[in-house]
Amino acid sequence: MTPRVGKLAVDEAAERPYQQAVDHLAGSHGIRVGKELLEHLVQTVGDWWLEQDRRQMEAARVAQASAPAEEQAERCLIFADGVMVHSDGAWHEARVGTVRSEGAECGVRKSSIALLADVESFGWRLWHHACRMGYGVASVRAFIGDGSHWLWTLADRHFAGAVKIVDFWHVCEHVSKCGRAFFGEDGEQARAWALAVCGTLRAGDVEAALEEVERLNPRSSTWLREEKHELVTYLRNNRERMDYPAYEARGLPIGSGEVEAQCKTLVQQRCKQAGMRWHRRGLEPLLRVRAAVRDGRYERAFGRWGGNLAAWQQVRKRIRRSAA
Repeated sequence: MTPRVGKLAVDEAAERPYQQAVDHLAGSHGIRVGKELLEHLVQTVGDWWLEQDRRQMEAARVAQASAPAEEQAERCLIFADGVMVHSDGAWHEARVGTVRSEGAECGVRKSSIALLADVESFGWRLWHHACRMGYGVASVRAFIGDGSHWLWTLADRHFAGAVKIVDFWHVCEHVSKCGRAFFGEDGEQARAWALAVCGTLRAGDVEAALEEVERLNPRSSTWLREEKHELVTYLRNNRERMDYPAYEARGLPIGSGEVEAQCKTLVQQRCKQAGMRWHRRGLEPLLRVRAAVRDGRYERAFGRWGGNLAAWQQVRKRIRRSAA
């Protein structure tokens, strides 16, 4: 298999289930490869890239310096979220991060990562990726996510200098949920109450919104008391990340839709089709390759490899031996 054919095969497998990729390669390109060979090839390429990522990140940590910027960004926005994937017999959260760089020279560029990793490991990887995308040189930096506790732990640890923004639409979902609990699932009163509270939050008056929620009377219902407490806690925990008028005045987004879209297109469309079950050793390399293909990094990075696939396999064998 030549490098050109290998590149095309990996590209196909990143976009389609393996058997569909095999059929498409044969039908559209006259290239006949087996399903197992294609899986093995994708894992080889993905493992190599993951190893390069790990080495670069470790070098930056040892040097106590950020990765060199590949983009001269003036604005750098970081989005993060998670999506569940079935791997190794159970459901695990794949953490997804998207970085958007904007600048006069680089234009607008987006790049994503997706990993089955704990919060700390994912945080280091996302920070490293953001630095390569120009986070360290950008004059405007922001981190946007929903209200999940792990996201703000990550943001405080790795992106302390960024403006923190909690997704306004996610806030509205919490408010609407509480409104339906108190006023009925399909009631006009529930919609009117939620719209009023969300409007107050959009105007930046978190304290007034909290007062409105506090006025709810759960009576003797334990369930309603819990719903009210949940919303009050959510708003209080995120009050410093809800100055929406100020964010919009600076041209910053108030929603994390970009990373939510990546969770669907990067992970769910390829890895959560009917009946799919994965092993981590096969899923993570695929996600690494798929992210590169969809970002445009694939075209640039593939050419850094050796002259043929046999050489790449030798690299992979050395990595496995050193890991053992």
